[in-house]
Amino acid sequence: MDCNTHDTDVFNLVISGVGGQGVLTLAEVLSRAALSENHNVRVGEIHGMAQRGGHVVCTVRMGPDAYGPIVDAGTAHLIVGFEPVETLREVELVRPDGYIIMNQHIQHPVAVSMGKADYPPIDEIISSLRKFANHIFDFNAMSLAESAGNPQSMNMVMFGAIIGSGLVSISKETALATVAASFPGRFEEINTRAFESGYAATSVLKW
Repeated sequence: MDCNTHDTDVFNLVISGVGGQGVLTLAEVLSRAALSENHNVRVGEIHGMAQRGGHVVCTVRMGPDAYGPIVDAGTAHLIVGFEPVETLREVELVRPDGYIIMNQHIQHPVAVSMGKADYPPIDEIISSLRKFANHIFDFNAMSLAESAGNPQSMNMVMFGAIIGSGLVSISKETALATVAASFPGRFEEINTRAFESGYAATSVLKW
């Protein structure tokens, strides 16, 4: 594996979001790309009440030592958050030297929409995340997806950000080929643009 945080032959990645954001699709596309490069991959899914905007989390473990899908607390090399509060929900999984890539776009939970709870300020969320990890990149992936042509392509913006970050040992060429194979027809162009915008956002990072 090609990650400067590795000390074992496994890379632990956690994807956190809510139902309808494409978390499961991203995990599937990422796994297909990894398999295309002959990585050993294990994927786990937790999605309760997903169709009602409930919490969805996927774990992707890659490498010779990936024997199961469970990522223990403090062992995730990378957390990919589709939504700020949902990122915070899983932050205890990240390693102290781990990384977080987070979409800034807020999707209010039902309790907030009903006026029964307040959504925390984004600065407080990021401050809380920094108690667990120093390497945090937050950006408006939703805005990039809209610019690509469809807000539902936000998951491919995040895929591009993952590959562009250089933390996961999957080539850009393999990732783009997997996007094309996963979204044939008229959706290929939109999702490819979304991927490229996410890739551009992180490929210039100096972690």
